[in-house]
Amino acid sequence: MNRGLLGFSAVLASSVSLVCLAIDLPKELEALAKGKTSATTSQELKEITRWPGLAHWATSVAFSTDDQTLAIGLKDQIQLVDLATRTVRKTCEVKAGQIRSLAFSRDGQLLAAGGYQRVVVLHARTGELVQELKGHRGYVSGVAFSPDSQQLATACEDELGRIWRVKSEVPPVMLRGHSYPVTGVAWSPDGSMVATSAGDDTRPTKPGQVRVWDATTAAVKHQFELHSKAATGVAYSTEGHFLLSSSVDEHVNVYDLQQDKPLGFFAGHSRPTNSVVVHPDGETAISVSGGRAVGKNQLMVWEFATGETLASIEAHEAKITAVAVSHDGRQVATASQDRSVALWNVAFLAVGIPQSTVANAEPGAAVTTEKSSEQAADAAAVAATAAAATAAATAPQGAADAPKPKMLRAGIIGLDTSHAEAFTKTMNANPAVAGAEGCRVVAAYPKGSPDIKSSVERVPGYTETMKKLGVEIVDSIDELLKRVDVVLLETNDGRPHLEQILPCLKAGKPVFIDKPIAGSLTDAVAIFAAAKKYQVPVFSSSSLRFGKTTLAARGGSLGKITYCETSSPAALEPTHPDLFWYGIHGVESLFTVMGTGCQAVVRGKSAEGKIEVTGQWSGGRKGLFREAGGYQGKAVGDQGEGPVGSYDGYDPLVYAIVKFFQTGVAPVTPEETLEIYAFMEAADESQRQNGASVTLESVLVKARAEAEKKAEK
Repeated sequence: MNRGLLGFSAVLASSVSLVCLAIDLPKELEALAKGKTSATTSQELKEITRWPGLAHWATSVAFSTDDQTLAIGLKDQIQLVDLATRTVRKTCEVKAGQIRSLAFSRDGQLLAAGGYQRVVVLHARTGELVQELKGHRGYVSGVAFSPDSQQLATACEDELGRIWRVKSEVPPVMLRGHSYPVTGVAWSPDGSMVATSAGDDTRPTKPGQVRVWDATTAAVKHQFELHSKAATGVAYSTEGHFLLSSSVDEHVNVYDLQQDKPLGFFAGHSRPTNSVVVHPDGETAISVSGGRAVGKNQLMVWEFATGETLASIEAHEAKITAVAVSHDGRQVATASQDRSVALWNVAFLAVGIPQSTVANAEPGAAVTTEKSSEQAADAAAVAATAAAATAAATAPQGAADAPKPKMLRAGIIGLDTSHAEAFTKTMNANPAVAGAEGCRVVAAYPKGSPDIKSSVERVPGYTETMKKLGVEIVDSIDELLKRVDVVLLETNDGRPHLEQILPCLKAGKPVFIDKPIAGSLTDAVAIFAAAKKYQVPVFSSSSLRFGKTTLAARGGSLGKITYCETSSPAALEPTHPDLFWYGIHGVESLFTVMGTGCQAVVRGKSAEGKIEVTGQWSGGRKGLFREAGGYQGKAVGDQGEGPVGSYDGYDPLVYAIVKFFQTGVAPVTPEETLEIYAFMEAADESQRQNGASVTLESVLVKARAEAEKKAEK
């Protein structure tokens, strides 16, 4: 498939103006822009299963974060379908008319639903009411959780968008500026922006509106009125560069937010486009249509970089109201006014995306990240249908409990840290610890570092402990990889991490890398480059990132953060940059609160003669790390001041690791992790320059060049 720059239509029309893009288009792209099917369309959308005969129109649909549950919105109720058995495991009664919008939180804990003048937040598993958000005057057609799961954005017919703090009584941030009902809402991947769509489908001469708002200040950052009729939904590309909007005008528009300009529209549909989502591959759009007497109720898959149609099918007998894509990229769900919901196989798109739903895998089989053949995909669908039929035949009538998914087998590299023992005890607990179920440590490769005394001394003791916990000890990484699905890289010494992770990546095993991610910034850059090359998800973090007070501040409890200081022990290890070894804990807390955007640092000493590093962030914000005996700090925002930097044990990190292994979605971006390590490397460089200010970009440029040289060897 062509992955070039977008430029598939030269004209965007609105009721007010005609906007022309200066693009010289090939004939094939002109045909796509006119709504014709590309000659290169070669993939077939195959129906996996369908739930027909629903009591009411299906008006919304959403996959849970682990892809094990499909939520279906109907009139006054939500059905939670277990995707392993294809059966309804729970029906949640919600007296709110049509449930027009559904969204699961990224952490998998909550499910939000929007109906008439009502938004409810439910426990994702039990369906119990957690929170009700009051004040909407009309139907709520869009709900979306922020990436950190701490905020919920809503779109309402009362012409307002709102941003609520989850589990808080604080009034919402109001997004004012639309002149029509707000129909859709989406968060930018970094959580800094919220996009909305608006329009009135009862007023066909009025244009559709698209806005992008600062999530903290509610200021409008981008605005477009290029749909000739009401806009019906919005979706961000996975990196946040592009924004897509669907519309009653039958188009899906694409906007380049970095350039603040429209790039074109996809016109492959013959009826109003009612919803659009972006596939996890970051390159593919999936849109649905329907709602007029003439034309098709279509599900279409297309590249938003070129407009090339990859697959298309008339999916329902009536208007398709909603579409959702699974987090592993292998399934698409569509909801329709024909009172059915359908599940479609799109595994042909899911190259390099870890499979998160593994209930149908053979016992002992590792999850593959490669494309399945068409025959294999068909066989899997047949097996799944057979398994579902067997389960339905043997289960008691009305049973709600679904069979457990296949247990992920985890392997540990490095037994020279207490983390190996602590993580194993949580993952292997009996009974299972809520949040850590579904993943079990089964094997470990103990090798430590011969030139670090603490490593040499710890390995024998932790090896014996792991044996007692039922973990098999192996004598090589290759042997470990034969036994596991996922890997925890726990070697206390960061220097061998690059060498140790490469065979894991080549084997397609997702990896959590404990702190420090590497023994140098160069190796940290090289690790993420290798992960990208082999298309395998990885992430690294200190447990301090998941402290309650720290996450609260990141989630907006103090408003926009202007200043933060954190402290932690910073014991030195001569083989590593000063803060890599232990100061990483406090620095991780600092960046969790402040986010990315640090530009330069200055290293000095506190009044007690301890390490003190001051960072200057964009927008005049400031962050400070200070060496101290414990874990603490404070943050100042435009809505108050509060404590941050708390240490709340290892378990919150373990829960994040397990969720990462199950979904393939990292809770920390590579960009943020690299900025953390650049901050610490720049601090050392500042010391070498007698306290001079050192930019993070300067040390990153050097590290990237050195990493490229390593890759060439």
